Amino acid sequence: MPQAPLPPRPSPLDTAALADTLTLADRLRGDTAWVGRLTQPADAAGSFAAYVSERVLDAGLWVGLAALAFRLAFVALLGYGALRLIERVARGYARRFKDLPVSHPRRQRVTTLTNLLVSAARYVIWPLTLITMLGEVGINVGALLATAGIAGLAIGFGAQTLVRDVISGVFLLFDDSIHVGDAVRIGTDEGTVEHIGVRLIKVRKLNGELMMVPAGELRVFGNRSIDYARALVDVAIPYGQPLAPVLALMQSVTDAWAEAHRAVLLDETPEVLAITSFADANATARIVAKVLPGEQFAAERDLRRGLLDALAESGFDLAPGPRVTLVQPAAAPPDPIALADAAAAPPAAAPPAATSTRDPRAPSDPPSARPPTEI
Repeated sequence: MPQAPLPPRPSPLDTAALADTLTLADRLRGDTAWVGRLTQPADAAGSFAAYVSERVLDAGLWVGLAALAFRLAFVALLGYGALRLIERVARGYARRFKDLPVSHPRRQRVTTLTNLLVSAARYVIWPLTLITMLGEVGINVGALLATAGIAGLAIGFGAQTLVRDVISGVFLLFDDSIHVGDAVRIGTDEGTVEHIGVRLIKVRKLNGELMMVPAGELRVFGNRSIDYARALVDVAIPYGQPLAPVLALMQSVTDAWAEAHRAVLLDETPEVLAITSFADANATARIVAKVLPGEQFAAERDLRRGLLDALAESGFDLAPGPRVTLVQPAAAPPDPIALADAAAAPPAAAPPAATSTRDPRAPSDPPSARPPTEI
């Protein structure tokens, strides 16, 4: 049975004219008759050779492929360029504050928001670039977006903790309550903030341990790096030690330290509180100094070292002596019932006198029969 003739193919000029109106997928679907003809073994070799020759020599196909490759490359470069532009602007804005100290709140805020902006740009630009490229190839992105929306809704219900962490992290950053480099206390743990992301906050403890704290779990925390900090130094004074000389010595050490550390001190002079508490063996006096955030630890160390040297030179002994308290229990009062019973009882009869049947004229026991005498 003779084969049906192949349908006429459009000329190269017509193909080039249709390249702007038909996508690559549409043009490939138009070759269904030719592909089906290749499956028939009768003229498979000839049909395949004719098909390949026509496609290779089809200028419109190559023009369409080149145009498609150019559009895909342009979209990818556009997304990459937009991301690089955002990163460059963010980094340039952050460099304006590089002369400020690392612990300065404004520099910390700029660093945190810069990292957040760059991360958010990556999450937005690359998905948009991929969707645009799929649309250029001829894939129906509308159905893809609808499917992704339904899947995102299902994932959102199952990942409520993740969504809560992300939302809490965004509001935590805009509230300006925590920055990179802050000394914070979370529960019973203390450390320095090293990284703040949209979902996770990393805190380095003093022993080197790195804590990962989800933003949704950071409900109550203390920040020691906002506005100012206070250095607190307690001195225990035994009760037998005169109070006035010790307080005068503490004031002199505090004044000398304040004179040498005016750069970190926010008040004119630190304050020496007389007595803040009482204990079993001593009373407690306290030094309070208002300093810049982050400088309180060094201030406390310097004040303690100065106090220890000054007390040793002055001869004060602040070691509490041993205190021993002896408690003697009181004698129990007599029982009135026992006394009444003893008074009502009849007196006891005297024991009968012992009688001897030995003859007084008999000789005494011989020395050998006498019991030995203990010396």
